[in-house]
Amino acid sequence: MADYDIRLTLKREKAESSVVSTAMSNRWMMHTMGIRNADVFINGWSTPQGVDVRYVEDPLTGIAFVTLRGARSHEVAELLRRRCELWDFTEALGTLRQLKPGNKSRDSRLTAAYAAAYTAPDEPVPAMVEMFGTLAADRDPGIRQAVIVATGYKPWPALVRLVEHLAKQDPIDHVRHNATVLLEGLRSQQN
Repeated sequence: MADYDIRLTLKREKAESSVVSTAMSNRWMMHTMGIRNADVFINGWSTPQGVDVRYVEDPLTGIAFVTLRGARSHEVAELLRRRCELWDFTEALGTLRQLKPGNKSRDSRLTAAYAAAYTAPDEPVPAMVEMFGTLAADRDPGIRQAVIVATGYKPWPALVRLVEHLAKQDPIDHVRHNATVLLEGLRSQQN
């Protein structure tokens, strides 16, 4: 179960500085100052409206996001939407669709795949499942690995089936291993 009411997925450009600037200009009280060499970098604030705001840099995906918790989270989310560059699902999936395999687009493809998983709705979207099926067959093991990590954030049954296939059939040991680890983790959550 998520420990927040709203999650906003930030684009890399000035992600942290735009959130910090918003916090300072709106007199949010900082309660957690991130440590750069920690496993996960997190800054946290309390707003005058009583909303807990956390800026998080996910070390697995390289994606930064903001979580909001509290009765007036929607108001603070609107403020952040106006002040920060954010991913939305349609844009992330469209970006992923436009990028072609290759070294020059690899990082952009990874970022778009993770942004799609972060911003996807709760109900499965066939276009994303189809796109992730293509990624699961990519020659680059890092791209196939991204399907595994992204499925951890959005474990739709069709995506889990892709990970099951990678666990059994991927030619790279660490991809098979990581797929197996994710599947075991998902099974333990169901019990």
